[in-house]
Amino acid sequence: MKKILLVLCIVSFSVHASAQILGTAMGGISTVTSEGAIDTTRNPALLGTLSYASVSLYLMGNIYYHQDTNPEFHASGLNIQSINQENDKYYAFSLFAGYAQPIGNGVFGYSISSKDNMYTRKKDTQKLVVNIPPVVEQTESTTTDELSPTLSVAYGWKLTDNNYAGIQLAITPFFSNENTNKKNSLGTDYSYTKLKYGVIMQPSLGFLLTSKDSQVGLRITPSTLKCVKNKVDADFSTTDLSYSDSFDIQQNEGPQIMAGGYAQILPQIGIALEFGIILPSSYTDTNIEVTDNPMPAIKHSINTIHNDSIMSFKGGLHYAFTEKLDCMAGVSFFHFINTAGSSKSKGKGTFNLVLITFGSNYSLSSTVVISTLVLITNGSFESYYHAEDTISLDAKTKSTSWNITAGAGVSYRL
Repeated sequence: MKKILLVLCIVSFSVHASAQILGTAMGGISTVTSEGAIDTTRNPALLGTLSYASVSLYLMGNIYYHQDTNPEFHASGLNIQSINQENDKYYAFSLFAGYAQPIGNGVFGYSISSKDNMYTRKKDTQKLVVNIPPVVEQTESTTTDELSPTLSVAYGWKLTDNNYAGIQLAITPFFSNENTNKKNSLGTDYSYTKLKYGVIMQPSLGFLLTSKDSQVGLRITPSTLKCVKNKVDADFSTTDLSYSDSFDIQQNEGPQIMAGGYAQILPQIGIALEFGIILPSSYTDTNIEVTDNPMPAIKHSINTIHNDSIMSFKGGLHYAFTEKLDCMAGVSFFHFINTAGSSKSKGKGTFNLVLITFGSNYSLSSTVVISTLVLITNGSFESYYHAEDTISLDAKTKSTSWNITAGAGVSYRL
C-alpha cells in the first residue's frame, strides 16, 4: 500500500481546454472535473460529459527519493551492537496512454497506465554487527525490479441532462523480482531470488451530478481481487534450494468509496474537496524466509493479514490567471494500519502520507493545452514485528521518506 500511495507523483501535458488537468493537480482528486481520456482511470462517469474523441499520452518518472530508516532488533542470545539501513538507489517510471471515443449514448475509454509505478528499480542495503561472540558483521543487499502495467476499460453515459453514470474495469498484471546477497564476516555467504507475479482486478461504478458552476462525484469499488504466485531460488555454498507455491486468490483491498465535489466560487477561482475510505479486509499470504541458521533452508508460513480502514482527505484550489493560463494547488492526507500474523510471528504497521500538488495549464489553441504538475510526498512508516523460531526476535522500524516525480505527455482532441 505504501507504493500504491507514493505513485501519485507526476508532471503531464493534456489537450482540450474543457479537459485540462484539474482534479489531479488539486490534491489528486479523481471523482470530479473531467480530464479527457484520462477519465478512463478516474471516475468513469466523467467520460459521459465528453462529446469528442481524444488521445492522451503521459510519461512520468521519479526525480528525487530519500528515505531515513531506523531499525531496532532484539534477539534472544544475541548482542546486537549496531544496525545501519540505507536506500542506495531508487528509480520509478510510469505512463498513461488513453483513448476516449463517443459510441452510442455514451463514451468508451481505453488506457494503459499504472496502479503502482509501471516500472520500479531500487536497492536497499542493511549492515548488522552482532557480538555472538566473536563479533560478526553481516551485510544484506537487495535489488528489486517491479513491473505492473494497468489495462483499463470504461464507459460513461448521460442519465439525465445533468447526471451521469459510468462503469470501469482495471486489470493489472504484475511481476516482482528481488535479488538478495548476504555476506557474513565468518564466510557463510549466500544469495537468493524471490519472484512474485500474478494479476490484480478492480471493477468500479461511478456517478456524477453537475450544474453550471459545480459538480458532485461518487466512485464505488466493490472489491479488489489479487491472484498471486511466489517462487524462491536460493544458492548456498553447499547446496541449492527452491520453493514454489500455488496461485492464491486474495481480496487484496475491501470495498472502497470516494466522494468529491467541485465549485466555482468566483469567475476565476474554483475549489475541490474529496473524501475516500477503503473498508477493512483480511486475507492469507505466504511468508517466505531464506536462512542458513542453523543450516540452509527456505522456510514458509501462511500469514493472516488484516487491513484496517484506509482514509484519505483531499482538497485543492484552481485559479485562472488569464484565458490561456490557470494554476492549481492541493494537498492530500492518507492514513493506513494493517496487522499480520501466523503461528510463529505477528506484526503491525502504521503509515501516514502527506501529498502536496502544484500544477498549471496553458492553452496553445482551442484544442491543445499544455499542463504541468509537480507532486511532493512525505511518508512516515512505523512497524513492529515479533517471531518465535530458532531464536526469539523483536523488531521495530521507523522510516521517513520524501519523493518527487515529474514527467511529460501530450493529448490530442480528434
